[in-house]
Amino acid sequence: MLHTNEINPYIRVAVRSVLNTGIEIKRRIIFDYEFIYIADGSMTFFYNDLPYKVGKGHFIFIRPGIPHSFQDIQSLHQPHIHFDFIYHENSKDTPVSFKDMPALSPREKALISEDYFHNSPPFPFITFRDTEKALSLFYRTIDANTNKKHLEAKGYLTTLLAMIIDDNFPDMIKKDNNNYTIANQIRDIIDSQQGVRYSLDDLENQFSYSKFYLERQFKNEYGISIIAYQNEKKLLEATRLLAQKSVSQVAVELGYSSIYSFSRAFKNKYGLCPSQYQYSTTNKRNTRH
Repeated sequence: MLHTNEINPYIRVAVRSVLNTGIEIKRRIIFDYEFIYIADGSMTFFYNDLPYKVGKGHFIFIRPGIPHSFQDIQSLHQPHIHFDFIYHENSKDTPVSFKDMPALSPREKALISEDYFHNSPPFPFITFRDTEKALSLFYRTIDANTNKKHLEAKGYLTTLLAMIIDDNFPDMIKKDNNNYTIANQIRDIIDSQQGVRYSLDDLENQFSYSKFYLERQFKNEYGISIIAYQNEKKLLEATRLLAQKSVSQVAVELGYSSIYSFSRAFKNKYGLCPSQYQYSTTNKRNTRH
């Protein structure tokens, strides 16, 4: 769940695009979000392995990490925008993915953005109460970005995202402090750098509720235990720290009991031990330069 102050989109691609009859986009997942308007033509769109017939006037909203493909394309006019919901340090270096999940490297899997809509069913279509205004913002975003007016494009997209949320996902935004639950607060604490080191006892002391109550509230809200969520955030933070520090330093900084427990957790998540990950990312940077 997001607070409105957190929304800070980064536009990766924004273009008017046509896919000619016979072209196919094979099964893939993307790292970011993609918003498509079908201006003309048709296709069969597979999303999360379910087929949908798509035609003129449809708005498609593709979320990160969900498999999809474009098939049976008939002269498809599909202006689209790829974007990160929240700008992060890897935004500029993250490409648009055309690979399916099994073909992704551990480092590429780490690029898959958090899906802020994960509590909503993975349905690919969205609608608007004011379609004309939404289309105007959509095309203004594309045209401003094409003309390198990036701040202007970001403003249009931010307003468009507000419409997407209000008209389709009204429960994903924290409305006010009265709806700011204990689970929300725990998540915000964990998302902070200091919070990944908190124990359940620390949280129990901070909130004056038993750790079992806090665990239950968090799991009811997010479908994952506090420790499991904390471990996900720790390992994501580890991918950033490994570019600057030694494996042993990262293990200590993230509160692991030993370098061995850190290495085991990292390898289980990304398929590489931390030193191998460091080596592969260093080589990639050197090759790029």
